[in-house]
Amino acid sequence: MSRLATGPARPVSVPFVHLHTHSYFSFQDGVASPADLALAAAGHGMEALALTDHDGLTGAVEFYVACRAQGVRPILGLELPVAPPLGFASPDARPGHLVLLATDLTGWRSLCRLSSALLEDPQREPQRGLSFERFRADTAGLLCLTGGRHSLAVRLLAARQTAPAAHWLGRLAELFDDRLYVELSPAGEASAELWARLAEQAQRLGLDTVATNSVHTLLPEQATLQRTLTAIRLNRTLDKLPPEAPSLPGADFISGDEMLRRLAQHPAAVARTVEVAARCRLELPLGVAHYPAVDLPEGVTALDALHERAYAGARARYAEITPELEARLRHELDVIGQRGYAPLFLIMEEIMAFARAQAVPTSSRGSAASSLVAHCLGITSPDPMRLNLYFERFLNPARASPPDIDTDLCSRRRDTVIRHVYDT
Repeated sequence: MSRLATGPARPVSVPFVHLHTHSYFSFQDGVASPADLALAAAGHGMEALALTDHDGLTGAVEFYVACRAQGVRPILGLELPVAPPLGFASPDARPGHLVLLATDLTGWRSLCRLSSALLEDPQREPQRGLSFERFRADTAGLLCLTGGRHSLAVRLLAARQTAPAAHWLGRLAELFDDRLYVELSPAGEASAELWARLAEQAQRLGLDTVATNSVHTLLPEQATLQRTLTAIRLNRTLDKLPPEAPSLPGADFISGDEMLRRLAQHPAAVARTVEVAARCRLELPLGVAHYPAVDLPEGVTALDALHERAYAGARARYAEITPELEARLRHELDVIGQRGYAPLFLIMEEIMAFARAQAVPTSSRGSAASSLVAHCLGITSPDPMRLNLYFERFLNPARASPPDIDTDLCSRRRDTVIRHVYDT
């Protein structure tokens, strides 16, 4: 735990919120845990804090819970590489990093889709990043920061390619409108003149600037640790690290006062961090199950569909729906409906139907075989009425956790079913 995270909250002389922050879930790049970042923000008296790990959202929920425990409003985000659009007028067409912040649940869903799109190809080369065309498909509910030293705009301006830099910022502005902020990040040795030119470009395009520090460590003395992690990630010795690889000196969790000192020529960018943070009001519904949406006719609920299919299956499997069978079906459907598990059964019905259509051998096992509804839907094969199996062994009204529906798939064909689940 860092010394920033101990003791009472410090008085806040310059309101400031870190909007570009990495935890150790930016693997072999960030140093601090989500909990320590939350403690550091509380120690500085910051009202909010953003987590923007590279490429993935692995630490998001842990960070969200830790911030809430410290009285800090969590902002969930992502840093990811995005390639310039096709036909971009620059010899440098390498991806540049963007920082994305979720304003609400719509933005959270956009983050999830973008992260999945970036990581779904296990053979992808990191330098390729997301295509601009794929990126633009999922920007709803997101604020966009143009990125720090790894941004395309900074790279182009550093190479004196002013027109392409303006073109890139203009394309982002077309996509995000008032949800775009030009990032000024003073960490490292970049000259004040470079940030001044970036701020000038923002002004010409009518874009607001915002100050960030691309936090990778809590304390300055952790810079050596961060360099070592980078060397491990790149499989190089410390003396052979490329200059752009590790975080630059000064990429620690600084105060608002220090941020204003470093960006003394851009006080509005420092103050605007609070404005940006105020736009991010994501509330994650933790502890509530959210099953995938089931494709149903308009006006038909999942429970309605489950009733219809369960009775259709019962009529197909039994010569007669006896009072005993009727009572068992109604009891199970009532319990399933009360718990909100109807979509779970419909999803499993679809998966099993797909497996049968593809001639993938399956086998039922576990307590799900005790459910008459599951049997009528073709999810399980044993007949719980004939075998006198008790439904409560599978789904007890006193049990809070969702039930498991265990199914064995042929080891030589299971990838077909898994791929179908993923695609659907």
